[in-house]
Amino acid sequence: MLGATSPSAARPAAETGATVKGAADARRADTAKEFEAVFLSMLLKEMRQTLDPDGGLFPGDTGDIQGGLFDLYLGRHLADSGGVGMAAAIARQLRPTDPGPPHAAPQLPPPAAPPLPRN
Repeated sequence: MLGATSPSAARPAAETGATVKGAADARRADTAKEFEAVFLSMLLKEMRQTLDPDGGLFPGDTGDIQGGLFDLYLGRHLADSGGVGMAAAIARQLRPTDPGPPHAAPQLPPPAAPPLPRN
């Protein structure tokens, strides 16, 4: 093992930076999608609770557990299927902004020469 190089050491620095940036973008997108899934699940749960206790999708004592699981998986499925656009907006807001090149101070024109006195 002495003298062996790791695969990351053989890569150029620019490629390694691109890999890290790509991993950060993927992590940001996954986090945004998971947030959207949780939000949609909570929205479905609140909507389901407005139904009659005896009616609805899952009547009975176990209805709350079954309904909760249904809300969880339906929210996750909706988010995985494209969702309502919330994940894309969150990922866009979480993306770091590029400050661009530093702005130089504006160049002012040289001061005008003072007028010559008249005799």
